[in-house]
Amino acid sequence: MKGYSKYFWFIHFIGDILFINIAFILMYYLKFDSIDFSDKYRFLLIIFNANWILVALMLKLYELKRIIRLDKVLFNLFKAFGFNVLIITAVLFSLKQSEFSREHLYATYLMLFGLIMCWRYLSIKLIKLYRKSGYNYRRVVIVGGGEVAQQLNDYFNSDDVLGVRLLGVFSDSDFSFEIKDSVKTGTLDSLEQFALKNDIDEIFYTMPLTYTKKIKGLVDFCDKYMIRFKVVPDFRGFIFKRVNIDFFNDVPVITLREEPLTDFINRFTKRVFDLIFSLLTIFFVLSWLYPIIAVLIKLTSKGPVLFKQSRSGVNNEEFLCYKFRSMTMSAEADTKQATKGDVRITKIGAFLRKSSLDEFPQFFNVFMGDMSIVGPRPHMLKHTEEYSELIQKYMVRQLVKPGITGAAQVKGYRGETKELEDMEGRVRLDVWYIENWSLSLDINIIFHTVWNAFKGDEKAY
Repeated sequence: MKGYSKYFWFIHFIGDILFINIAFILMYYLKFDSIDFSDKYRFLLIIFNANWILVALMLKLYELKRIIRLDKVLFNLFKAFGFNVLIITAVLFSLKQSEFSREHLYATYLMLFGLIMCWRYLSIKLIKLYRKSGYNYRRVVIVGGGEVAQQLNDYFNSDDVLGVRLLGVFSDSDFSFEIKDSVKTGTLDSLEQFALKNDIDEIFYTMPLTYTKKIKGLVDFCDKYMIRFKVVPDFRGFIFKRVNIDFFNDVPVITLREEPLTDFINRFTKRVFDLIFSLLTIFFVLSWLYPIIAVLIKLTSKGPVLFKQSRSGVNNEEFLCYKFRSMTMSAEADTKQATKGDVRITKIGAFLRKSSLDEFPQFFNVFMGDMSIVGPRPHMLKHTEEYSELIQKYMVRQLVKPGITGAAQVKGYRGETKELEDMEGRVRLDVWYIENWSLSLDINIIFHTVWNAFKGDEKAY
């Protein structure tokens, strides 16, 4: 990034570390009326700092796109503080350090949250003010007048904090979108003169790649005058968006679907996370929740506590999926989806489905390795067979383990699929998840799932 943008993350980082130490020391003084730390509290302060750095790197808190909107800042900080508390608790428990003051710890986190929120809000406002004043931005132009150029135009004009100023759009054909009066328009013949006169930093080419002579001429011009030339290919016709380019000697090979989980380290990381999360849930939640729900199910309807159904797993292999039984026993269980007002749903079953508690036995599936915490939802075998014929990209979702929750579920594609477009939307988000997987994405989806469970989901029936 041009100018001082590359240092913005460091400014946020230094501020966070400063406030961590201020909050810790100030709360210690208020609690003990002294700042003469004992060795154990010096150690705890080191752990506080190291823990924040670890979580911040894991959740990518200092990426500029994550600190633009205040609601995103708040959500990311909630996640960061949640993981900080979990890690600090685990460290103190493993070291059998129970003599630390809980009041000091709680007060430190409370003050720290307030300080960092104020710091984030202030820093975002200062960055926007700085750039609105005309400093620290890149001057760019777009080549092309089609839909891809329109998307870039909208993006560049979306927020001052991006640090990009669109100065011109050039094309030999008509423009298909509205351009601001302050943005220069013209043909490609006038581009070079305009770029030199206005000290352009980057040129974004959005026209067809078959125009090889035009591309070569622009590349030579950019190389001569130290302007960065970027090609924006049109992949809108594909369901997948992220691509990867490899070279076989000098031959470029474009992979149209990047799959992070094909990497062993990523698969190992996801599996370790699944094991830890499922074990904690089984020991600390299902250990007492299972008997309570089992009794309620038995008292309100005949049949087993668990509903077991064969579903499609990774590589389309069948596995037995577990749920708390929420319906009366029926011959349609393996063929018919639950619908709103379904007469098969029991009284306790309606509560279980509304609260998503019926899904909790799937943590056993996760522990056994048939499922993951986050992934495409597993479908009935009949539905897999039907939709694989109707939706072209449907089977792509079977490349990874199915999940208890997923991107499609938190984006509104939960439950019954009344129309084919509902399933197409679900598949589109499942494929997007496969291409964009990261541990922080899984954590994000988990937080959204918990939030949806608390506020209620109209499709949970």
